[in-house]
Amino acid sequence: MNKQRPLFGVITTTVAHRHRSTRSRVAYQPGATWQDLEQRADELGLTTCLFRPEDLDMKRARVHGWVCSRTQGSGDQGSKVWRRVNCPLPDVVYENVFVHLSKTRVVKQVRNYFQQRQIPVFNPRLGDKAELADWLRHYPELWKHHPETVLLTSPKEVSGLLQRYPSVYLKPVLGSAGQGIIEIRQTGTGRYRVSAVKYGKDKRFFTKELTNAKVLEFVKRERKRLRYIVQAGCELLWVSDGKIDLRTHLQRNLQGEWELVGLIVKRGSPGSIVSNYHAGGSVHSWEWLKKWAENQGVGLPRRRAVIELSKEICAAYAVKHPHLASLGLDLGIDRDGKIWLLDVNARPGRNILEREQKGQCQKLNAEFAKFLCYNMEKGAEEQVDDKENGRVGANPDRRAVFGLDPDQHRHDGQR
Repeated sequence: MNKQRPLFGVITTTVAHRHRSTRSRVAYQPGATWQDLEQRADELGLTTCLFRPEDLDMKRARVHGWVCSRTQGSGDQGSKVWRRVNCPLPDVVYENVFVHLSKTRVVKQVRNYFQQRQIPVFNPRLGDKAELADWLRHYPELWKHHPETVLLTSPKEVSGLLQRYPSVYLKPVLGSAGQGIIEIRQTGTGRYRVSAVKYGKDKRFFTKELTNAKVLEFVKRERKRLRYIVQAGCELLWVSDGKIDLRTHLQRNLQGEWELVGLIVKRGSPGSIVSNYHAGGSVHSWEWLKKWAENQGVGLPRRRAVIELSKEICAAYAVKHPHLASLGLDLGIDRDGKIWLLDVNARPGRNILEREQKGQCQKLNAEFAKFLCYNMEKGAEEQVDDKENGRVGANPDRRAVFGLDPDQHRHDGQR
């Protein structure tokens, strides 16, 4: 291992365990996406070390992980051998563990260990849906694209929004992939249709009509069961009985700037209240949606407008979390062509991305690691958990680095 090169550490549970048999006749090779990441990191002058959380030796301040060795001058054509190597502590760390594992004690200990030593750890947890909505309120021009949202504290929030909107959504503050979302919609007969997907422990679907009093009783019970946000419904586009929304996947590059990886159109299964792929939805291209809109005489925003808004939203969250590296934004388009921000995913799934896009994600992770090595103070820790660390906001002196100043946006929004 070249000690003169910065060491790029990657925490993951998808590489071989330390006790993998050394008698195996097949040399170990990480998955293709890790090969993409390591190749780009090598081109940038970084040495990559892939390691599991338990591979960190806190007492000796070392990491025992997988490092790629190359034959001299081989480039892409030569042989690559992955070996387990004892490495010093990395200069920068990419946290890539499944969301449910990121909350475990061992992962938290590893994360805190690096942060206490002022080693940048990127790909942080952003917080729950209520915290994400609260942060965007600092940016009035962006908040215009966010449905009215409040934390559910009593049934009054639901009844108040239903007096002004034809539908509202209850979303678990820690939910993902459309799980547990409940739609309450006026039927025009004085009753309300309540629908849910992936509801409860058995992840069932249900729909029923209730009176106003029964709706409030239902909401009261739900509030005791889970923490929810209440969000005003947006009357989005539908194609062939399937709700339409967009997923923009963005990551930061070698300059620390946000770059689009993919813009995917999602169509929900017929009659579903969500468009998530895991809930039976389908994926399409922007060109597919544009052709449908032209045939139907429906106005769409320009593709560039969708991308630019996505970049501005990402830049706003990067002020809160300086080491934020990627975001998946769920956007809706209403019947007037307005873009709405429906959800923010700090660790967006890549199952709807194409193979080349998945490779681009890892290459950009390597680029952002290089950016952190040379362009930021190591003391600029991301706020993985504001409640635990007692920090609010980010160092305002670094706002220019992330391309967006909340004070400037507040001023613009008040003109």
